[in-house]
Amino acid sequence: MLKKIGAGLRYGEDDVQFYGVGIQTRMSVVTQPDGGLLVISPLILTTQIKAELDALGPVRHIASPNKIHNQGLASFAGAYPEAQLWASPGLAERCPDIRFAGTLDDHPHPDWAPVLDQLVTRGNFFFSEVVFYHGESKTLVVADLVENISDDTVKSRLGQQLAKTFHVFGRPLPSPEFRMYTSDAKAAADRLDEIGMWDFERILMAHGTVITDDAHDTLRDVRDFLVAEVTSRSGHRTAINRFLASHQ
Repeated sequence: MLKKIGAGLRYGEDDVQFYGVGIQTRMSVVTQPDGGLLVISPLILTTQIKAELDALGPVRHIASPNKIHNQGLASFAGAYPEAQLWASPGLAERCPDIRFAGTLDDHPHPDWAPVLDQLVTRGNFFFSEVVFYHGESKTLVVADLVENISDDTVKSRLGQQLAKTFHVFGRPLPSPEFRMYTSDAKAAADRLDEIGMWDFERILMAHGTVITDDAHDTLRDVRDFLVAEVTSRSGHRTAINRFLASHQ
């Protein structure tokens, strides 16, 4: 179930239902210097996943990268009561029944700071995403900032058609929600430029085929597409997007 990318970084995959459409999603597992584990964007916990995690080391931290990546939090919290749960901005208000240790920001926790860096995206009025950089494996770990949907990651014809409609099929782009709810192009671009300064060689995203070639060029293309879309958006469309966000 867990696949190894490099020393100290693994990921697991499963399918989830999102508005009735099945889509592959991933969680990342980072080994900290003390041997403990940080689980990012947890899947719904199964017996197999738990067995593999327990064989790697104690789960000490569980983190949500953005407030719509929370489906597995409750199952992990129940199985690992001693672990600390970390919210992305806005998630604590969205999930008041979950007890969080705190909210993630631009400063990595001391437990994982030796192996991970992190920054929070900007310019989105609905959700911010915490982006991680694993230096040893030169991997950028994202959730919805970059999607790269293919036949392998969305198998239903409906899901593939929706991905094509929103231009995320066969082309790495931010998720439809990330693009729709980004309203400040300069703030978003400036932060993506900061993220682009990390020395990554691959992008490990929650949804889609992992990017292993020209990763920096891919992030620049993502940035440029997002800026162009936001700056060309009409005030009427922005108002509609704000209305949709209020019901998500």
